[in-house]
Amino acid sequence: MRLPLVTLLLALLAVGAFRAMRPSADAGPTTIAASVDGVRFTFATAYARDGATRMGGALERLAFLTVFPDFAPAPAASAEPERRNAQAFDPTHVFIAIAPRDETIDPAERPSHLYARFLESEVWAAPGGLMLRRFEAGSPYELEQLYLAPPDGALFFARCPKREAGFMGAAPCLWALRRGALDVEVRFSPSLLEHWSRIVEGTQDFLRRIEAAPR
Repeated sequence: MRLPLVTLLLALLAVGAFRAMRPSADAGPTTIAASVDGVRFTFATAYARDGATRMGGALERLAFLTVFPDFAPAPAASAEPERRNAQAFDPTHVFIAIAPRDETIDPAERPSHLYARFLESEVWAAPGGLMLRRFEAGSPYELEQLYLAPPDGALFFARCPKREAGFMGAAPCLWALRRGALDVEVRFSPSLLEHWSRIVEGTQDFLRRIEAAPR
């Protein structure tokens, strides 16, 4: 009787191993299809930053979390509180949000048409060949400073809080761009400013990869 019992135990172990390796039905799809203002996207579930993006379908906004420099999905949040907190403040994180186009002003024109009237006259050198401009005291942006790619910031700009502003978030710098019928916001750590050209290239490449082919 011992041999059949051993055989039964081995069979049960094999079934258990198979179930452990097989994807769970509750794990959800590995890819998601979504659209914003009629523009369709297909992306890996691991990129989704919030529940709405993870659900897919027709949405008003999509939010993604990527990792510099290759803009791969960020690792899943750790179950350990200390490690999870460190992940939340990871300076390599790049947050990308897509929303319907704002008809007021093209993001590429913000430096010259929106921010210019609030800037001090001095121009300072910044990492990566960028130019640094400071906002005037009393302006809506007085707690921030503006970084511009020469000559006018049309290719790239970043609004970042001053150190004295006490901002403790994970991605304090903001760059925005227009892509067809949509506007895109990119948030990242100031430590990545010197690599701004890679941020531009990586963002554009990421958007191309997730845009669904037209039907």
